[in-house]
Amino acid sequence: MKNSVLLLFLALLFCSCNKDSTSGIEINGYVKNSEQEYISLNYAPRLRGNLNFDNFKTIGSYIDSNGSFSFHSDKITDGANYTLEFKNKRIPLVLFGNDDVKLDFDIDSPQTSLFATGNGAGKINTLNLTQFGYDNFDLEIKKNLDEFNNHILNIISEQKRLLDAIYFKKTSEKIILSAQNKAEIQRIIKNSPLTKKEYNFLLDRITFQKYSLITSFLSKIANNKSLDSSQIDFDNDVFKYFDIKEYSKLDNINDWHLTNDLESILQIEYLRYLKKQKRIKITYGNWNKFFSDSQYTNWVATYLKSNFNEDIYNKYFADLSSWLMTLGHDYKTFYGKIDTINQPNKYFLKLNAFEDLLNNGLNNEDYGLNQNNLNLNQTKFDSLLESYKNKPLLIVFWSAQFAGASIINNIQAIKLFEDANKEKINLIYVCIDKEVNKKLWAARIIDNSWKSKHYFLPIEGNDTILDKFSNKKISEFCSGGATYAFIDKNGKINNEIEFPFHKSIQEIEKNN
Repeated sequence: MKNSVLLLFLALLFCSCNKDSTSGIEINGYVKNSEQEYISLNYAPRLRGNLNFDNFKTIGSYIDSNGSFSFHSDKITDGANYTLEFKNKRIPLVLFGNDDVKLDFDIDSPQTSLFATGNGAGKINTLNLTQFGYDNFDLEIKKNLDEFNNHILNIISEQKRLLDAIYFKKTSEKIILSAQNKAEIQRIIKNSPLTKKEYNFLLDRITFQKYSLITSFLSKIANNKSLDSSQIDFDNDVFKYFDIKEYSKLDNINDWHLTNDLESILQIEYLRYLKKQKRIKITYGNWNKFFSDSQYTNWVATYLKSNFNEDIYNKYFADLSSWLMTLGHDYKTFYGKIDTINQPNKYFLKLNAFEDLLNNGLNNEDYGLNQNNLNLNQTKFDSLLESYKNKPLLIVFWSAQFAGASIINNIQAIKLFEDANKEKINLIYVCIDKEVNKKLWAARIIDNSWKSKHYFLPIEGNDTILDKFSNKKISEFCSGGATYAFIDKNGKINNEIEFPFHKSIQEIEKNN
């Protein structure tokens, strides 16, 4: 109880000291060729499934019969990545506080048909141009650092020229007139001009990408075993851009592209430190093997403190802490780096609150997750299924450890589906995971206010239970962290069905 009161006090104190940390956003949309599909706005962190430190939760609804939808949130992280998801497709969005945008697109070809208007639309439309896609950088054809350096600098220079032409509304610039998509670019200039803030953000995205491209190319070269013992020449021109004066332009790392760039900066600076101060030989074969110990972590903390602002420092370690915390791993090293001297910042508050759920969530009386009947074994599981005999039953099997791969962003869709179909179908949620992750199961449920029929099935001694329902491995990110089975009223098991919660209203009614 004392801990909860302390957290509430800190939260109130933090809010009073940080009133402008986030601002609300409005998103309205018109979707062509929609069949009233479910659509959602999700947070898209660099580390999949990570916590949002401004407490954003997925927003979702069905597109209406006119093809319209609307979202509002006052929990937006300014400059962070989000995705609009529907019908197994997605549109990436970078959102600022106070964005008020109208999105128009065809549901069958969202990326090519998308156009946004309103406050904040300029950056969305500009980032959607093919000139700013990652496939512009074909690193495979470059043989050495010099060729690579010239290649990326040419493309980045072209991107800057195009950005300037858009921002300064120079519609007659050659770079626009010669572009295959010049009509699209001119439409952006006319109907969604960039603000100064958007321009600065996009300029950072363009400029800083060279850092992550450099380490990507070093990784490519490292695959050539004949160069394993060849030392990396840090006097090469490609490394001259690693300069503290350049880094000072970085204001935040809310956009995960910028976090990737920062990670590359830290790695190269650490390698240069090892070579200069420790006289360690850095080669193409060993360069990426120096970043997994406490020496690197401590060096990073000192370097970030000295050369970047406090928010970047805290966000960097908070992301890593949250990642390990939500995977059930040891997070203390990174968690201990977060600065709480000046005030209880939002990173500390969120992590502290989730840690409290890990420690005490199973004993939360409102959720009652520690009840014996919710902890299954083979016999109890069979009995549970028997209780639904002659009734249609949808089972969601999920992993607490890898819930971030799919379940977490879809809880809102699941709730809406359950409310709309509770008279037609029964739903239960069975978490299959290691016994040690039971507290993580409780934390994930309570953190997302996910009240439903939850059960925990420890994998120890029950590792074959899932076999007749699915061949899918839910205990890894790549396979999604969850699988779904439907048992009809006649007892027939339809295993490993597709995710059922994003179907259109018509599809749901047809299948029922």
